[in-house]
Amino acid sequence: MHETAHPVKTVEVTVTFPLSTREPYHHKAHETETIGQIREHAMHHFHVQEEPGSEYYLTNDANHDARLPDSDTVHDVAGEKDVLELTLVKDLVQG
Repeated sequence: MHETAHPVKTVEVTVTFPLSTREPYHHKAHETETIGQIREHAMHHFHVQEEPGSEYYLTNDANHDARLPDSDTVHDVAGEKDVLELTLVKDLVQG
């Protein structure tokens, strides 16, 4: 019996960043890409970088409360959907 390789599915990812006037970041992601990779690409697109006193994360929660772990894959978050809409959030860290 010969097993065929499972084709890697792609997911249309859109990331918005409410603090930016730039257009949303669009990316055709492989289901194996991590949320951390998507976050890094989105941050580059929006011209933002980590800085002391703040951190950035992605969420798919309307209230922006649920952080998506950088280690999760696109498949972990999107499941069987072909589209994934995320928001980049800047969180001020009290220190």
